[in-house]
Amino acid sequence: MEPWVKKGSLLRGTRFITRLEPIEREMLGDSAASVSEKLMERARTAPKDELAEMTGMPSGHADAPDDPGLRRVLPSFFREGGETVEGEASLTRQLNETDIIKAKLVNLRFISDALGPDGSVNVSLTPEETHPWLGAITDIRNYHSAQLEQFAVELGADSQQVQAGRNYLDWLGFHLDSLLQAVMGELDVPGEGDASRGGSQGRGE
Repeated sequence: MEPWVKKGSLLRGTRFITRLEPIEREMLGDSAASVSEKLMERARTAPKDELAEMTGMPSGHADAPDDPGLRRVLPSFFREGGETVEGEASLTRQLNETDIIKAKLVNLRFISDALGPDGSVNVSLTPEETHPWLGAITDIRNYHSAQLEQFAVELGADSQQVQAGRNYLDWLGFHLDSLLQAVMGELDVPGEGDASRGGSQGRGE
């Protein structure tokens, strides 16, 4: 992929743009779909709570996921052994996990829509759209990172599958860091007419 750049335009405003390789677009889209499927399954299998349904309160799982990837994406709200009241972590998870899953699914859907079968290798985001994109990439990277740790134990740290997984995690890290740097940095791409102004103001596409 090309590094993310921040581009200004009088008509479209600030945009963050990059270009993915076709295989990168496919892998990232597949990852967004896979993590979404796991999260939806988690939400669907939540036990029913009659009181919660009657009162309209959210209700989800009380226990942490068994899947190591989901445990990384849906961590405990408290440090291990740090509960002040017995069962507080379970109750907090039960009340909040479903809403957290919904928010993560919205972020992941944003990537899936952009990179799906009808998507493009050219990605252009508004400043507001960088937030769901960054959140989704972080969840994808966390999920696959936990998976890789498990594969390294099962297949061996030097196996080809584990090495391929490391390469993908490195790519996800570059993708994430590049966008963060673009968000925090100055405009990288001058627009038309900047030459006459020295490129200091009024940048556009």
